Amino acid sequence: MPLGRRLTPRLTLLLCAALAGSTRAADAGGGGGAAQEAVKLTQQDGKVLVEVGGKPFTEYRFDKSSEEKGLPWARPYFYPVRAADGTEVTSDQARSNPKEHPHHRSLWVAQGLVNGLDHWIHAKPGATQPEQRHVKFDKVEGDTIVEELTWDGPDGKPMLAERRTWRFMALPDGGRGIDLTSVYTAVAGPVTFGDTKEAGLCAVRLVKAISDTSTITLANGATSVKEADKAKKDPGDEKNVWGKSADWCDLSGKIDGKGYGVAVLDHPSNPRHPSAWHVRRYGLLAANIFGLHDYDPKANPSKTAGDLKIEPAAPVTFRYRVVVHAGDAAAAKLDQKYADYVGSKTN
Repeated sequence: MPLGRRLTPRLTLLLCAALAGSTRAADAGGGGGAAQEAVKLTQQDGKVLVEVGGKPFTEYRFDKSSEEKGLPWARPYFYPVRAADGTEVTSDQARSNPKEHPHHRSLWVAQGLVNGLDHWIHAKPGATQPEQRHVKFDKVEGDTIVEELTWDGPDGKPMLAERRTWRFMALPDGGRGIDLTSVYTAVAGPVTFGDTKEAGLCAVRLVKAISDTSTITLANGATSVKEADKAKKDPGDEKNVWGKSADWCDLSGKIDGKGYGVAVLDHPSNPRHPSAWHVRRYGLLAANIFGLHDYDPKANPSKTAGDLKIEPAAPVTFRYRVVVHAGDAAAAKLDQKYADYVGSKTN
């Protein structure tokens, strides 16, 4: 438009609308790109399909009816979980390698000692399988799933109720995010999450390509590098990261030469924040505040040192954010993502 030409009322309105739209997109993060990647949820028999920006992101398998013939069932889980470019980054071991940790099912919630009952592994054939049971959805719309579940007690009846909320998002840098909020309420009496390393109230298993080239990074800077360790370049032992506490933990590697990773961020409102991490270079990443004796038996000689009791009238809440990203932990700028998560009004 030539300088000095006056705007008509209509042009003025259009310009103001465009500027307002740009501001809203920038406020949402990413200069409008990520803000336009809408989340779509589609419920089918036994699962909810999650799309971001019109592309498949993951599937929440909440009921046995979603399971393929011959696969075990103990609890809901996500499979597969994809990076923004469609690459699958998580492994359901029950499908891909059932002889090696078949209970590691992509992205899930579990705990190995719940009033003494094992809600982590799969029960042996013929034995009773303790289950997390889907009761109902309170919401499956927009970017959010709100689910009511119960956890079996030793008698097969509910001992623990959980209100589980999942929220999905596109991150400003093109990554993907999942917020998890779990509110646990004891049903018939106190429930104790016992001291065990076999737990992850937010747990992820990465694909073999990532685990074969894995680097574990904690928010405090501690690392463990699998490839360098094989070359005996002293990159830092797994002991530097396993059972250690930090605001976040990342496990990254390469698929066909390209970097991918998944991080779990521990919200500061969580019990015993910052979380300890049950994290292994073979591909497991789990937020676990319970395994204090297993992590350091000298400092915590009691086998109940990590117990957390939930009283019927005092629900306990855990919050996490899962970040699926390209590149390594440094490229993902996880410190900034953690600050964004803590400062978010929707976490």
